[in-house]
Amino acid sequence: MSKKMFLVLVCALFLVFTGAQSMAQNTPDQAASQAANAASQAKDDAAQALADPETKAKVQAKLQELSTELNLTDDQKDKIKPVLQDEFKQLKAVKDDTSLSPDQRKTKATDIHESTKSQINSFLTPEQQKKLSDMREKAKENIDK
Repeated sequence: MSKKMFLVLVCALFLVFTGAQSMAQNTPDQAASQAANAASQAKDDAAQALADPETKAKVQAKLQELSTELNLTDDQKDKIKPVLQDEFKQLKAVKDDTSLSPDQRKTKATDIHESTKSQINSFLTPEQQKKLSDMREKAKENIDK
């Protein structure tokens, strides 16, 4: 009986160590796979935002306006474009979310605009930041009239 128990114990230990080794080898593979999936999802989201002609046109118009008014460099345009794409995508999602009340939509839209403003400002020179702030104030005054 002790030989039988010994053989069962050895087999059980063998299975445990084999399973542990297999899990250890799969963990980096799974992490890499999850990272690849997340990157693919982000790329798909950006592609979807670009596939929508209305969104693409809005992003291009806003980028052109900022470029003209602030004299953006090509590097700044390349950095700002994805920020604008994300902003329009998020705003569209808020607009399409029927579970939100009008006040909630307005609050979320304001948060999105503030986040975008902060991100864009990080790519601008102090002079460009001032000019953009002035542009926003003028636009706000025109809306209030």
